[in-house]
Amino acid sequence: QFAPPPAPADPVISTWGVPQTASWARGDEQPAPRQVPEGKKGKTGDVMETQGLEGEQLTVQLLEVQDPADYLFSAAGYSLEAGERSVVVHTEITNRGNIPFVSLPDNYLELLTADGKPIAKAPVSLTSRPPHKIGVRPGETLGGHTVYVLPDATRVVAVRWSPRPEPDERTLTWSIDD
Repeated sequence: QFAPPPAPADPVISTWGVPQTASWARGDEQPAPRQVPEGKKGKTGDVMETQGLEGEQLTVQLLEVQDPADYLFSAAGYSLEAGERSVVVHTEITNRGNIPFVSLPDNYLELLTADGKPIAKAPVSLTSRPPHKIGVRPGETLGGHTVYVLPDATRVVAVRWSPRPEPDERTLTWSIDD
């Protein structure tokens, strides 16, 4: 009527696996690729709602993508290497809730290439196009410009905003490929 209790697990096997197998060490078993939640999608000019990491109620708008922006880059005293171009992205963020957004609004704003690779912002700012400042208080709307330097041949198809380094369900993506 009753099944016997299961035998206690062998601590050697449960820790190291079956003797004479090493798939765990070799990486034979590739983990299934993790599905990245999509987030919201729009196009240049669209205002999209999302949340920050602390539950901040935010809207982010992609106002303009200047590609190329080499003249702005050189007017600010920077120089590009041969085969490079600069791109300037203008975004605006509004805090619709009661929790202050304490991050840099464009911290994880990146360009997406035709092959899906992200391009992070360059560590420069242009006086003619002011950068974002850290923090957005409740009820406040602030804009700023983000600069990118990339190879001339790179085709940019989208701009992606996220409150964290890895995209998740709060991520916003604007298509700029016409």
